[in-house]
Amino acid sequence: MAQGQTILHALRYHLGWDTAHSQTSDAEREILVQYARERHTLAEIGVFEGKTTAALARAMAPNGVLYAIDPHFPGRLGICWSKGIARREVARARALGRVVFLEQLSFEAVKAMQAPLDFLFIDGDHSRQGIQRDWNDWAPLISQGGIVALHDTHFSAEYPDSAEWESVRYFEEQIRYDSRFKLLDQVELLSFMQRRESPELET
Repeated sequence: MAQGQTILHALRYHLGWDTAHSQTSDAEREILVQYARERHTLAEIGVFEGKTTAALARAMAPNGVLYAIDPHFPGRLGICWSKGIARREVARARALGRVVFLEQLSFEAVKAMQAPLDFLFIDGDHSRQGIQRDWNDWAPLISQGGIVALHDTHFSAEYPDSAEWESVRYFEEQIRYDSRFKLLDQVELLSFMQRRESPELET
């Protein structure tokens, strides 16, 4: 989206004429909410305008914490318009839990994680190098029984070229066969992996 269009969208959003944009569909957010419901320690890599962040915040446990990770780089005017929209989306969610915004890249934010995560949504750098790094950095932090949702990792007929996406290919070649996890579900462009409950099943 061009800078002028971005500014216009931000203005229309704050006037109540536009809704927040999202990289996830309504159906994808619905299933994300299903798996995030009542989870206690969550992280989302890739906030954008916060539409999915707000949905996860409403779904988590009342005493939960959601780490919302996005560098939100400023544009040519020194302003990141999506950052302001994301903050407002989360404020409107009126979540009972706590949302902590980390304006960092995922490989920087992972250093701040002190407790195991029971839900992680990866929707950041979809290059092969990016998703490989996110998986290697973040998968060890998932508690037994915890869920990892990965966007743009499943072929969808709505996107005929998605079979060739680097993120889809890396998932099919590597993540799907990670012995620490089992494939739980796939919906549209999303894949859900669950950390195995029994350590002896991990190799």
